Amino acid sequence: MTSIEKPLSYHEQLHMTIKERIVTGHYEPGERLFEAQLAREFGVSRSPVREAMKTLEQEGLILFDPKKGLSVYKPSIKDVQDIYQCRQVLESLAVSLACEHASEEEIRTAHERVQIAQKVYEENREDSSVQLISLNSKFHDAIIIGSHNTRLHDQLEQMRALTFFYRRMNVEDRMRCREILDQHMEISRHLTNRDGEKAARAMHDHVATDLRFLVKLLERDGEEAG
Repeated sequence: MTSIEKPLSYHEQLHMTIKERIVTGHYEPGERLFEAQLAREFGVSRSPVREAMKTLEQEGLILFDPKKGLSVYKPSIKDVQDIYQCRQVLESLAVSLACEHASEEEIRTAHERVQIAQKVYEENREDSSVQLISLNSKFHDAIIIGSHNTRLHDQLEQMRALTFFYRRMNVEDRMRCREILDQHMEISRHLTNRDGEKAARAMHDHVATDLRFLVKLLERDGEEAG
């Protein structure tokens, strides 16, 4: 039986488009956004824009201030520390569980995503940053799915949008991007060998390195702004 996919509503399309613009830096952190202006730009009424903004606000990518209105999320050191401390624990557990429960196909999928990302990095095309952010996320997603723990998946899903946002900050630095790929390959190797202890330690170190890099980046930006 052939299934017919339901077309996306206006507010779903707007949500995806505005989210992509935030993640890719089209809208700068802290930039104010106006419903009326967005409605004119996309040729829709304000209602679907308002619905899209509500979803983005729930994801943490849009902030609402009664006095200032809507603005793009601007990362703080405390936010990054809180989220990455959670990720260290949860994703280390996820890869340990994946070593035990993931199917061979799920493990192969995770490994293939690292290989594809390395190829994209080496080609260094103009759109490689966008591809690498996506492949980075898909590698982590494959491990979380391979854990076969839906509660763990739900916990990490709550941080998904902001994690994606932070990955853009990581990938923009080419040296850090190379380091990420090497760390992913190490994690993938331990996953393939189903060595849960080594995989968990490699994941913990990987997320810790991300955290240190992002904090240093935010501290530098704060000094430049000052």
